[in-house]
Order: sequence, then C-alpha cells, then structure tokens
Amino acid sequence: MLKIGEDFVFEEDWSRRQSSLMYFEGDEDESPSWSVEIGFAKGNFNGEEISPSICINPIATDQQSAADLAGQSFSVRTVEESYDREDSFYIYEHEPMVDYALQIVEIKSDTAHIKCSGTLIVDGYARPYTTAGFEIDSWIPIIESVQDWQKFGL
Repeated sequence: MLKIGEDFVFEEDWSRRQSSLMYFEGDEDESPSWSVEIGFAKGNFNGEEISPSICINPIATDQQSAADLAGQSFSVRTVEESYDREDSFYIYEHEPMVDYALQIVEIKSDTAHIKCSGTLIVDGYARPYTTAGFEIDSWIPIIESVQDWQKFGL
C-alpha cells in the first residue's frame, strides 16, 4: 500500500514484473547488493488517474543471501543524492525524491515486507517544485534470478 499525503491510497500491482526486491550475489569484483521496485495500481491523484511507482537502485550489502536481508535499511537525505543514485518516484514522470528511508522489515516465503517513507517530487516543472509526503508498507516478491518470477505466476 502506498499513501501520498493524507488523501491518496494505492494498492500494489502484482500483475506484471514491476514489483520486487532484487538480490544480486555479487562476485569477486563487486559486493552483494539489493534493490527495490514497486508498482501500484491505477488510482485517483488530484483528479487524475495515475499508476505510481518507486525505483530504488542497488544498495551494497554484506549479507550473503536474500533471506539475511531482514532488518537492512537505507536512506537518502537530499535530492542530489537521490538524483546521483538515479532513484526515482513516478507520478507524472520519473523524478528523484527529496528524501526517503527504506527498511526491509521481514523476509517470509519468498517475499519481503518493505516500509519506505519520505518526500517525493510531484511536479518537477513547477518552480519551486511541488512535493508530498509518502508512506509505503508492502509485501513484494524476492527475485534472485529470472526463474524466480515463475513462483509468482509472472
């Protein structure tokens, strides 16, 4: 579930391969990492029908498996940091976030309980750009290889 401001709520959309916690093992040249993408079903936002989504790019970890990621967290404190990492939130188009805090609360049955909150840019063309607070509380598939999508019928 995604909540934007006080008035707008969106449910997860598992109909496509748009939502996942991806875990990458790494190799001798790079450390393991994880990333999060969550797509949400269409809903009303300020009188318009939108399908929001969030993309948090790879985060290095010392955990040796996806099952060990429970309790991991990550945060970004500035728009510049979000922009440099190419993390984005899609409302009308992809925009960096002002700030966010992301946590993997629990791992259970090939899914991850994710919580994320922060401030997103609603309209990057406005001067100054317009923002809104957001909160995500979702269970999403854990994907470690392309074959994992089959577990979820995707």
